Amino acid sequence: MGGTVISFELGKLLSLLLYPLSQALLLAFIALLAQLARRRRTAFCALALGFGWLYLCSTAVFADFLMGILEEDYPPIAISATQNAEAIVLLGGAIRGDTQVGGLGDLNQQADRLVHAVALYKAGKAPLVLVTGGGPDGVRSEAEIMRELLQVMGVPASAILLEDESRNTYQNAQFTAGMLNELGIRRILLVTSAFHMRRSEELFAAQGLEVIPAPTDYQRLLTPTPGVYPVWLPSVGDLWQSTHALHELLGYRVYRFRGWL
Repeated sequence: MGGTVISFELGKLLSLLLYPLSQALLLAFIALLAQLARRRRTAFCALALGFGWLYLCSTAVFADFLMGILEEDYPPIAISATQNAEAIVLLGGAIRGDTQVGGLGDLNQQADRLVHAVALYKAGKAPLVLVTGGGPDGVRSEAEIMRELLQVMGVPASAILLEDESRNTYQNAQFTAGMLNELGIRRILLVTSAFHMRRSEELFAAQGLEVIPAPTDYQRLLTPTPGVYPVWLPSVGDLWQSTHALHELLGYRVYRFRGWL
């Protein structure tokens, strides 16, 4: 178990290098070293590359382009048109964690996942909701926090299953499949963000489950509002979107390389 934890923590640390902001800062540091070494041409190129890459990733045009690559194969599906299954599997990633003792967990930008899972359950699409997602030692897991929130939103405790040991999507699929196999459940509705669905669907299918994608949390709006600010103007929101898209695109390649897909 210790080796798994170390590998997970190291993987998370290395993934920071994939983020546009981290890459821009690294290039700025290289530019500083080059300047100190009086290699001004190298310094200028590194600084210009870092600034240009950060600017590009912070624009709506580029952010939507990246998200389009991930979301185009998973168009929205109306609740009424969604197929029935034996269980709804809700992936973690929608929780920031606890912010106070005794209070509800705090949600993040992917909170649509919980809403969509509840909507599917209340529409009678499956009788069970399995929430999956672990957490660091000493704190409540994502699955525990999601279970509490699902109950607040009207899903009875008797209809919620808990998988709270996994630390990444690969383990989500492994541990969830083990639980579902024991219950004789094979056909699932998989709920996660549309940009995360490709990797998730393949991982769960590789575990022998019949997966019905139930994507949500679309990042590209149906009716963009270009009047608020020009699409070429950088924003924190667009940088966040590009960062998640790049993380997912590269994460898919890493999972392929490791033979998990």
